[in-house]
Amino acid sequence: MKKTRRQRGFTLLEIMIALTIFAVISTLAWQILDGAMRTSSVTDASAAKLNQLQRAWSLMERDFFQLQARAPRNEPELFRQEGDALELTTLNGVSGTVQLERVRWRLEEGRLYRDVWPVIDGPADVKPDEVPIVSGVKSLQWRFYRQGWLTAWHDAAHLPDGVEVTLTMESGDTWRWVFTTPGDMPEVAAAAAPAPSPETRP
Repeated sequence: MKKTRRQRGFTLLEIMIALTIFAVISTLAWQILDGAMRTSSVTDASAAKLNQLQRAWSLMERDFFQLQARAPRNEPELFRQEGDALELTTLNGVSGTVQLERVRWRLEEGRLYRDVWPVIDGPADVKPDEVPIVSGVKSLQWRFYRQGWLTAWHDAAHLPDGVEVTLTMESGDTWRWVFTTPGDMPEVAAAAAPAPSPETRP
């Protein structure tokens, strides 16, 4: 008659070893997942910041390329700088039409704003629409080109030929852009007088 072998269960030591291995594998898996999530978050944040900077560059390029020698009715200066704020007149193309637009670039509480007035010749107490463009900005610096680079602009009657902007981010990154402008557009020359008809000789 055959004897039945009794099944031997796991010992306490084997169970402890299995639990330890499972804990190590779980910890490694969590670290890999957490690292992937952190990398994804950093990538998303970097992409969002880059989109903000690209938008700022595009708007500035348009503003300076279409810079206009036109001051508002209640403001004598064509192009005004106050600290890190810069106010100017440019063109917009909303709804397929081209209109004059008064804008102001400025830095406030770590954000780069582009303020836009609803009309260029409105009352003096009309407030602009404040549009945040880039966040996480530490400093904003301007330079202006007119027969050489200037760190400040004080000429109320003229426009610079070029503008340099430097954005220093809270992350430590620095972005430097240089834009050309139309400058002072030359006056249209008077039409030349018609040449006298040649005299006829007999």
